[in-house]
Amino acid sequence: MTDRASHGAQQDYYQILGVPRSASREDIEKAYFDLARTLHPDIAGGGPEATARFMLINEAYQVIGSPSSRREYDLTLGPESFAAASTTVKREPAVTPAGPSTGATAGPSATAARVDEPRAGAAQRLDEKVRRIIRQADRLCEQGNFWQAADLMQRLLPQYPRQPALRRALARAASGKMRYHEAAQHLKIACEVEYFNSDNHVLLGEAFIKGRQWQKAHDALTDALSWNEDNDRAKRGLEEVQKHLGGGESFFRKLISKLTQPVGGAKKDGKPGAKRK
Repeated sequence: MTDRASHGAQQDYYQILGVPRSASREDIEKAYFDLARTLHPDIAGGGPEATARFMLINEAYQVIGSPSSRREYDLTLGPESFAAASTTVKREPAVTPAGPSTGATAGPSATAARVDEPRAGAAQRLDEKVRRIIRQADRLCEQGNFWQAADLMQRLLPQYPRQPALRRALARAASGKMRYHEAAQHLKIACEVEYFNSDNHVLLGEAFIKGRQWQKAHDALTDALSWNEDNDRAKRGLEEVQKHLGGGESFFRKLISKLTQPVGGAKKDGKPGAKRK
């Protein structure tokens, strides 16, 4: 389809992330993560509109963040789109949190909301499709039909290979089948896409605990606490892990203390010669 290219006012995936067409993969990743830090619904809050906005950011990243799909997508833009890019790349990213109006005319975010409405609607429909399948799969898991639940969700993977909610649901089904390595693989992808979501790292750590991979569990749970030092599930998981790795509660307290230290480390007492009794 060339719909996107033919409507000059509509934002393309590069404009959604606020990067030029010549952006490197690292530039695209940085732009995505910067937006994710502020616009993820779990962080910024918001209802369906905020979710649709973030789904659009996710969709853009999944397409132009992959070299192969980016090449295919670039072909749909056409050379005239690339020529126009130099005049549009300096604009703010198309998806920014909606705020109160500060003037008589609509600002960039209001304009973006208008021109992107059809695309955001499409993202919502896709999101609802995934959610519907996940709800069905969760009901099957509650009934103990983990294999049927996994089969149902696997059909979505080619279309949504990096959808975090889908990967988490697949991990639940895999854990129900006691395939903890498979569960961990799904959760690793969720952690890559939403690395700032501490709960993803907790789930990965718990999958490693079930698979008795204590060091990997320790690393994942430590990552969770680095993003949210108040995550109680991560703390409980680390306590359990330390019983198997050794070090006990003192090690755990030492770790929490290290994670909560200000940059540069804690100040020393000034008693270098003191001896322990």
